[in-house]
Amino acid sequence: MRTDASLKPVFAAALGVGLFSLLDAMMKVIATTYPLAQSSGMRYAAGAMAAIVYYMLTVGRAPTAAEVLRSLPRAACILLAGTCFFFALARLPLIDAIALSFLSPLFLGLFSWALLGEKLRLSTVAAMLMGLAGVFVIAQGHRLDENKAFEMLGFVAAIATAGFYALSMVLTRKQGAKDPVPTLVMLPVTIGALVTAGPMIMVWQPVETWHWPVLALVGVTGTAAHLCISWAYANSRVGRLGLLEYTGLVWGALFGYLLFRESPSAFTIAGAVIIVAACLPAFRKETA
Repeated sequence: MRTDASLKPVFAAALGVGLFSLLDAMMKVIATTYPLAQSSGMRYAAGAMAAIVYYMLTVGRAPTAAEVLRSLPRAACILLAGTCFFFALARLPLIDAIALSFLSPLFLGLFSWALLGEKLRLSTVAAMLMGLAGVFVIAQGHRLDENKAFEMLGFVAAIATAGFYALSMVLTRKQGAKDPVPTLVMLPVTIGALVTAGPMIMVWQPVETWHWPVLALVGVTGTAAHLCISWAYANSRVGRLGLLEYTGLVWGALFGYLLFRESPSAFTIAGAVIIVAACLPAFRKETA
């Protein structure tokens, strides 16, 4: 497996997390308006169209049967993570759903150790626990807020998102040793679009006119985010990049305020500071 010791994978992963946070904000608009099956189907259909265009421009051939088979487990994880997250978005504020999904670096460290044989460094474990402490600070603020009802199903869905997402990133690292990045980007979202097409049609509701450009932007943003993330994880250790997932909290707070007027509390700000501090070790250039 390729390993780039420079900061390029780190910055690519950070950009990918930011783009995914923007996608999450746009999908909150869709997920709160349409049934889960329809919002999931539209997201993957939009992503597939953009990803196929990118794939044909860069690769220019049909994927092989072996590439498709290698992509199936990863596509299943991405589809399950996305469906769980859209479910959570419909029931939780954007910042809540993103904060709970930050359990993924803990899963990432464990999965990369168990499935890839990566060394679980003490500094990485400490940073993950520090980031998790930031998440708990945020959760404590929500627990003390009497104006927020506890959404158990949304809570469980957000945690499930973290597990499935982490497993998909480990599989990205593993598959990246054999397949090019355009294949890593295109096949999972296209498989997801095919799987969700039937359920989407069965519950279809008319789409508001202004939601069509939102969906188009979802497709482009999702493809760009997957491109950044797939390249980063194909070229660097999973444990190192997993810490960058925590930066999504900052983006979630920003987009939540700008688009939904969800003001971050003092607990959210304190948690964000802890989380960003936990990410700093990832920005050190690795030695051979």
